[in-house]
Amino acid sequence: MISKQWVSRAAVAAALVAVPPLGAPAALAQAAPGAESGTATFGEELDQDQIIVTGTRRIDRTVTESAVPVDVFTADDLATQPSPNLQTIIRNLVPSFNQQRNAGADGASFVRPPTLRGLPPDQILVLINGKRMHRSALVQVAGDSLSTGSQGPDLSQLPSVALGRVEVLRDGAAAQYGSDAIAGVINLGLREDDDGLELNARYGQSYEGDAEDIQLSANAGFKLGDGFFNISGEFIDQGLFNRALDRPDSAALRAAGVDVPFPPTRYGQPENTAYRVVINSAIPVDEATELYFFGNYGRADQEVDFNYRRPIAVTVPGVIAFPGVTPAAPQTFGKSVGTIYLDAIPGLQTATGAPVYSSIGRTFEASEFFPEGFVPLFMSTNTDIHGVLGYRGETSFGMRFDLSAATGRNRIRYHMNETLNPSLGPQSPTEFYLGSLEQRETNLNFDASYPLEVGFASPLNIAAGLEFRRETYVVGQGDEASWAIGPYATQTVQRPNGTRFQATAAVGANGFPGYGPASVSDQSRNSYSAYIDLETDIVDAFTLGVAGRFDHFSDFGSTVNGKVSARYAFSDAIAIRGNVSTGFRAPTPGQSATSNVQTGFPNGSTVPVATATVTPNSVTGLFFGSEPLSPEESVSFSGGVVITPDNGLNLTVDYYNIEVTDRIAITSPFNVTAAQQQALFAQGVSNAFDLGQVNYFTNGFATRTQGVDAVLTYRAPLGFGSINSSLAMNYNKSKVTDITRPAAITAQRALNIEGLTPEFRGVFATTFDADLWYVTGRVNYAGEITSYNDVLASGPTVQTFGDEFTFDLEVGTTIAERFRLAAGVENLFDEYPDREIRNIYPQTGAQGSGRIYNDASPIGYLGGFWYVRVGADF
Repeated sequence: MISKQWVSRAAVAAALVAVPPLGAPAALAQAAPGAESGTATFGEELDQDQIIVTGTRRIDRTVTESAVPVDVFTADDLATQPSPNLQTIIRNLVPSFNQQRNAGADGASFVRPPTLRGLPPDQILVLINGKRMHRSALVQVAGDSLSTGSQGPDLSQLPSVALGRVEVLRDGAAAQYGSDAIAGVINLGLREDDDGLELNARYGQSYEGDAEDIQLSANAGFKLGDGFFNISGEFIDQGLFNRALDRPDSAALRAAGVDVPFPPTRYGQPENTAYRVVINSAIPVDEATELYFFGNYGRADQEVDFNYRRPIAVTVPGVIAFPGVTPAAPQTFGKSVGTIYLDAIPGLQTATGAPVYSSIGRTFEASEFFPEGFVPLFMSTNTDIHGVLGYRGETSFGMRFDLSAATGRNRIRYHMNETLNPSLGPQSPTEFYLGSLEQRETNLNFDASYPLEVGFASPLNIAAGLEFRRETYVVGQGDEASWAIGPYATQTVQRPNGTRFQATAAVGANGFPGYGPASVSDQSRNSYSAYIDLETDIVDAFTLGVAGRFDHFSDFGSTVNGKVSARYAFSDAIAIRGNVSTGFRAPTPGQSATSNVQTGFPNGSTVPVATATVTPNSVTGLFFGSEPLSPEESVSFSGGVVITPDNGLNLTVDYYNIEVTDRIAITSPFNVTAAQQQALFAQGVSNAFDLGQVNYFTNGFATRTQGVDAVLTYRAPLGFGSINSSLAMNYNKSKVTDITRPAAITAQRALNIEGLTPEFRGVFATTFDADLWYVTGRVNYAGEITSYNDVLASGPTVQTFGDEFTFDLEVGTTIAERFRLAAGVENLFDEYPDREIRNIYPQTGAQGSGRIYNDASPIGYLGGFWYVRVGADF
């Protein structure tokens, strides 16, 4: 039988890796339900004495005793959120956490990049039970200004029902946890229930009647000898919602007899069907050690529209580039896919030996496949698997240890239907497999900790560890038809009078050319790390911590980082805290190894141009001035005050300043001349004569981000229940301080990095709990954002989108102490962000694509959303 002594030792061992012990009782594994330093609890008492396990390797630190700001959220907090998506849940709980919609932005539509404290997703370290979560396979080459080029974990892979606890460390921690922890750390603690069955069902839809959303989830716990086995499952079926208007060419097309769908292109969330399973287990080996295992598997099938393609040319009234600017002259929207000439003239060839086609012979039009035009359907199948096996405990002389091995893989497969490869003409298929992206990671960790008495008010906690990590990034080839340069890509066409002209056809699957042979990649790197972490109470009122970490990467060398943190308590009611640290973010395998060639017609070109994204260490990259990628480096400072009077009121205020240099970006394209093609070929570049443009990842700019987090919580018993409230506010301001590679980042992108994240965000939440029923209200506030767009003769067009308030409300009850029923509304008053005012066509009031909202809106553009949910416990 597992002893109480063993439980205590398991808790101590688990603190090494900053997670609750897998075999520990609820008192340590989840503590009292409630959200400390970040949000209100929902129906449970707030416990500011809850032990934290992120940001420290001691086992006796509570939320208010921490030298760094940590938000703690329990399963109750997650369960009352209106969205099933973990990223959206965290956004509602942590004001400095944001995410954008990115509708129609290729893979970014499916894997939404989050930001924390104004920094991109690959500067946020995500842990599961204290172990590093692998990254998504998607490199955000088509994301927003802040996230473009980033590659971070996909938080949507874990269902909220599987989580017993979430800790958000809002502080730089690269010296403690390694690469990516510049903005902070999100630690996802899995549930450890060893008995019982929980069932949940949820249904909702928008006020507009779309975005139908079904969620089914369950969690079950079982005893495994003296250990436990916990399993969670989730099914999600989300419908697409649309907030686009008609296109300016639609009226003319309909007048010409074309049955254009309304709206021609839908913009909103993708259609999404997802299945996810998470397991968490542990079994004692003896009274001092245990084996543990946890992991997850998930699959998501998603689909989104690309832009509508016209079957014929039409003329429309001119666009208004910006209010007050004279409307442009009427413009002709040509056929989306040009005419293909099928009959070569016998005996005629160009100087290069290519056939010459007759202008009066047989032709092929895309309308033969799609008479009413077409909207390519871009589809993603995202599979994710992760597993961790470990052995931990305490030695006879009091050293705590944890030895673990972890492996993870994320694979994204792309398909596209309802489109064609125009350069293949009538031989083109209309369905394509575009290829795959895959990220693989393997981690081996050993962590140890020992409390040493040195005469201070508390033992000196000495923690140290070693890590080996192997990362692999793979790009898989698509069907040949998806990327092939067909026979009709470039045609010389002769008229009856003997004159000639050039006709071109787009290459690859129209909308998203597949990954061809030049894009295929399979590259790996190894890294080795060692850290030491010291923390003690010098005197009862003064806590001091020091951490240092060494990392060596096989592809770019070594780095050393450190952190010093301190806390001083003037009394039980007031304390100050602060820290300073250096950090780094190693270039991801995807950024280091991405190699892709796509063919298009940029800047009005009349011939196909191959644009190659090449690796920085490639011959082509070096030819155009690339340098080996190096880590992004950071220096962080934070300081704050903690006020905890003994009246249910708690206040924390923390200032932070983060400077990041050598930030990684994708360069603007370099045009390749004929002489450069010849020079590249002489250096062994086999496809040199196919290259028209080249770009690559580079360390290109520096930023400074400053802000303040303030969190106020209050709880009070009432004669007929209790009330728990919190107010969390964030002020955040980013500045691009240096552009070291102007080709990597334009002035417009720099301005959007600064302007498209709200400077102010806040969440006020309160819950009234009367035992059998409760009412939860939430107010979300987001400040204004500024977008810098097209450059006119008078300068760039600048639009500021106003600040927004949204209100959420939920009412729930418990029946027979087992059954739960709740109904709620997200965005109760159906608020929408300000509309776009640039490039508007007067006949539709929308942009050429039909879009009317900016993806960067912090409140999104779903509008009001209602839902009901039921649950049962057995």
